[in-house]
Amino acid sequence: MVQNRNISALQEILSNNQEKNIVIGIHGTALSSILNYYNSDFGCENFLRIIDWMPYIIELDFEENTFLGLQEHCYIEKEFQGKK
Repeated sequence: MVQNRNISALQEILSNNQEKNIVIGIHGTALSSILNYYNSDFGCENFLRIIDWMPYIIELDFEENTFLGLQEHCYIEKEFQGKK
């Protein structure tokens, strides 16, 4: 499953870089699967909310591999170009 691969990769990055600030560039689907893992309320509507907000810059806070929260820092809001 895609979510499992994304979480496994993220946990490996976190384990190998404890006590460091890390910047990761990632596409929207992978990011959405990670956000859904840590917050099951993050679903399709949330994905559609950010799909045209690229770049979408957020900060995920962890203590070791424990997710503490997130904060939106920057996004460029554009009119949704997909099917409505």
